[in-house]
Amino acid sequence: MLRRAILFLPFLLCALLQTQAQSLSTDSLVNELKTAKDDTTRVNLYRMLAGILLNSDPATALGYAKAGVDLGIQAGFDKGVAGCYLNMSVVYNAASKIDSFLIFTDSAIVWSKKVGEPNRLALAYLNRADACMQLRNLKQSLLDCDTALHYAELANNNDRRARINQTIGTIYYYQDKYSESKSYYDRAYRLYEEGGNKKMQAIMLNNLANIYKRTGAHDSSLNYYKQAIAVADQAGDEVNISMYYSNISSLYNFTKQYKKAESAAALALQHARDNEVQQADAYANYAESFLQQHKITDAIEAGLKAYGINSRYAFLEEQIAAAKILAEAYTADGNYKEANFYLKKSSLLNDTLLKNKFDEQIAYMQTSFKVEEKNNEIALLTRDKQIQEQNLSKQRILIAGSLLLALLAVVAIFLLINRQRLKQRMKELQLRNEIASDLHDEVGSSLSSIHMLSEMASSEKSDMPQQKDILKKVSAYSRETMEKMGDIVWMIKHSRPEDKSLEERMKHFFYDICKSKNIEPSFRAEEAVLHKLDMPQRKALYLVFKEAVNNAVKYSAATEIKVSIEQTDRQMLMQITDNGSGFDDRMQKKGNGLKNMQNRATELKGSTTIHSVAEEGTTVTMSIPL
Repeated sequence: MLRRAILFLPFLLCALLQTQAQSLSTDSLVNELKTAKDDTTRVNLYRMLAGILLNSDPATALGYAKAGVDLGIQAGFDKGVAGCYLNMSVVYNAASKIDSFLIFTDSAIVWSKKVGEPNRLALAYLNRADACMQLRNLKQSLLDCDTALHYAELANNNDRRARINQTIGTIYYYQDKYSESKSYYDRAYRLYEEGGNKKMQAIMLNNLANIYKRTGAHDSSLNYYKQAIAVADQAGDEVNISMYYSNISSLYNFTKQYKKAESAAALALQHARDNEVQQADAYANYAESFLQQHKITDAIEAGLKAYGINSRYAFLEEQIAAAKILAEAYTADGNYKEANFYLKKSSLLNDTLLKNKFDEQIAYMQTSFKVEEKNNEIALLTRDKQIQEQNLSKQRILIAGSLLLALLAVVAIFLLINRQRLKQRMKELQLRNEIASDLHDEVGSSLSSIHMLSEMASSEKSDMPQQKDILKKVSAYSRETMEKMGDIVWMIKHSRPEDKSLEERMKHFFYDICKSKNIEPSFRAEEAVLHKLDMPQRKALYLVFKEAVNNAVKYSAATEIKVSIEQTDRQMLMQITDNGSGFDDRMQKKGNGLKNMQNRATELKGSTTIHSVAEEGTTVTMSIPL
């Protein structure tokens, strides 16, 4: 509801573009188009038809505007091309396709620059400011407003000045800078008042009321809403009168004056008439006031109407609000099935809303590159005009600057290549350090033990039985060292076709060690998950897996061990569960094994936990983000 309460600009711009065509009907313009020659007259007809049909038939309007652009370029009619591009941009804005809106707005700016028409340029930059504001790129929106204001001053157009001040006020409103916002809204109000534009005066009073509501000055807010209604009534603006009553109803609901909120919602509905969007706002306020007064049946009826209308128009935020009211109302009514349905709807719609906002940001990032190209185009147009008035010496300066840019580009490419080489060297050095660390940690201690045992075995003081035991230990340590070396080499060269996959290697180790202790093994892994892991993740997973399985086999006295690896959301989840003796994990001291497992997961922004209950078994869980 906030966007409908504040951002009137796109719809008003549509009206501006239609002004020239309003005196002519669509049919008469279409008839003229049939006999018109392919010249500037035909381009103007395309532009006027697009302006008339912006709201009622956007697809047809877009077709006329595109035809006008093509013919205008062919006929060299820059002014007509600029107007058609401006109409195309407004169509895309009305359809909430902000990326296309930005592209065609910048095209309108390029062609308006060629014409040098400040009034149209003020409107084009104001359009782009609005698009950036919708994408919450408020810094760029303010810059475009400054540019628009410059052209509005050149055109000496008070209406443009008013609309620019209104947009700047809204930008500050979004930043919670209410003092600055109020200042610009006041300025816009005075300019509209000078021009006798009562409809826009009422809108400014409404926006000021929103500021007072946000800052907790509820009496002032109510007073400004009532002033907005009085001025809108003089202008015969029924649609916005309905919205102002809805805002009053929302204010009363916020201040817990639910009976007054109900009355204001009734007046909003009365003035909405055939406007379903305003009806939806009125029903939403109705539902809230009924719910708080425990008129559950009425709340459900009003909530369903609000939800249905907002669903048809795909207003996600309003659908979410209505779904929450319905969930609460059905809960109070004891209909938990419907309550659960709308609770789930609210959650799903909220996910969709977040995704849409994310997609808008991505679209803006992609479009910003194209916008930058258009800005460069605009700069080139201005430069071309200056070059025509300059002498040969300035042209030589421009050529020298171009050569310098080319040289800088070559230097930049060289630095980039050199940087990539340095990155590759750093990766190699890091890999060497990791190998050295692994050899030291995993193999060094085993080799030291083998050396000590060999010294003991070769000692003349050692008797035969002791030598046999020592040699058995040497053999065990040697086998363990070979396995560790094999693991390290495999983890480094895992991409060779002849090497075992991670799953095969884990299964081989798991089944062999369980078989040696007559333990029943169970291994289940999603192959797709394992393929997503990079080398550090594979290494951490494998080492934690070996540590956990070893501990279970050696100490748990288990008869069954289960291993599962799967993906949950964007996490890889590994669980190793045994049915052994377990232990009280509150009393268990954290040894090096557990610390190592936790450290390996932490390095990858994941976690490792151990849950154990005496006589019931132990579960080791490791999760890492994918």
